[in-house]
Order: sequence, then C-alpha cells, then structure tokens
Amino acid sequence: MTTEKLNTKIELTEAAIDLYIEDKFSIPNLADKTGKTASEIYALFPNKKSILQFYYPSLVIRYRAMIGEIDDFDSYTIAEKLSNFCYTLFDMMDDRQAFVEDTFEKFEWKCTSNTEFRNEIKDLFADFFTTDGRIATSAGFFIGDFFYSSVRIQYVYLIKFWLEDESEDRERTFALVDKLTGFIEELVYSKIVDKGFDLAKYSMSAFGFSQQVEDFNDWISSWFDEKDDEVEVEVEIQDEDENAEDKDTK
Repeated sequence: MTTEKLNTKIELTEAAIDLYIEDKFSIPNLADKTGKTASEIYALFPNKKSILQFYYPSLVIRYRAMIGEIDDFDSYTIAEKLSNFCYTLFDMMDDRQAFVEDTFEKFEWKCTSNTEFRNEIKDLFADFFTTDGRIATSAGFFIGDFFYSSVRIQYVYLIKFWLEDESEDRERTFALVDKLTGFIEELVYSKIVDKGFDLAKYSMSAFGFSQQVEDFNDWISSWFDEKDDEVEVEVEIQDEDENAEDKDTK
C-alpha cells in the first residue's frame, strides 16, 4: 500500500473516532467530515467496523514513521527500544483514551485470532531483535517466531494493565514496563552461555580432553582388531560309539 493511501486511511480513522465519541459515526457523516465520497471510503475499508479497528495497527505504522526520524535509534539497546515503543503508544492512546477504553477489549483483548495490530507489533519486535548486534549468539536458540509472539502477548497484557491502572500517573505500569524490558534485555544480551561454550572448547584443548577422546576411540577400535586376530581352535569331537568301544577295550 502506498504512503498516500496509508495516510488517507489514518485520516479517515481519526475522523471516524471523533464521530464515534460523539455517537455520530456513520459513513455519510464521515464523508461530510473528510470530504471523501462513500465509494472512496469503501475502496479502503470493507465496512464501518474496519475503519475503527484500523486505529490500533495505525499506531504501530505511525510509530515506525516516528522512529524513522530518530537518527541514532539503531544505537538504542533492546530495552530502550521496547520501552520507547511502550511509552510512545501509551501517550498516543492516552489522546484517545475514551475510544480505547470502549473498544480495546472487544477489538483486541477478546479477539481469538491474530489481528492486524498484533501482526504489526510482532513484525516490529522482529525488526528490533534481528537488527541488534548485541544479541548473544546463544540467544539464537530461542529467538524466533514463537519468541516474538510471546513478547507481543506480553505487550497486549501491558495495554490491559495500563487501562486498569489506577495508581498515580500510572506509576505501576511504568514500573512494570521497566522490569519487563530489563528482563528481556538480560535474557537476550547475556553472554553466559556463549562463554560456557568458549570455556568448553578451551578446556577440551588445554586439558587434553580432545586427546583423551581420541585415545578412547582407539581403545574401542582395538577391541574389534583383537577379535579379528583371534586364532581359531579346532576341537575334535569324537562320536559316542567310538567312545564306547574304547571303554570296552579297556
């Protein structure tokens, strides 16, 4: 989709939200408010509900445009990127709090399938992690599609927590964001496992473990070599009748 169409969709959604809050949302009223015809509106949205639903993915789209203007955003740590995303979207939703309080639960929280909003979040998080050169090599064992989905779920929970947070200036939400993003950073930046692999490799070399493994393999191989060298012993078995005759003779 072109930038022009995206901007038009966002413009229509913002106007629709204004009408929704005033309890005047309808396609004719939206056309009057924006100067767009009904056919132009339906060319971008399949129905009335989708216009309102687009508000949530539009938050991520707008956020991407915002960080594109930050020159040193790539230098941010993963915790700083995640925190910046959380706080920025909280501020954006705060401007439309009445709408978010009325629609988030039915549009996103209770939705059993992946929504456009959830997919946009997941893609953004994937970009954060795959472009960060400080991610530990060992983190590659668990960072992937499932990991991005898990972080996305945690963020959706954060929005729910933010909406229900009655602490002063939502201090509990901000504390939770700091703890969660800090934990994720420790998880993916930790070099402990990487250092463990390096230690194991060094130990194999420094303490002769590699030679011991080689000697052990040679020892096992020798078993089979010895079996191949065994001399076959012929055992003469006498017939029972011959044994009886010998006894009679004696």
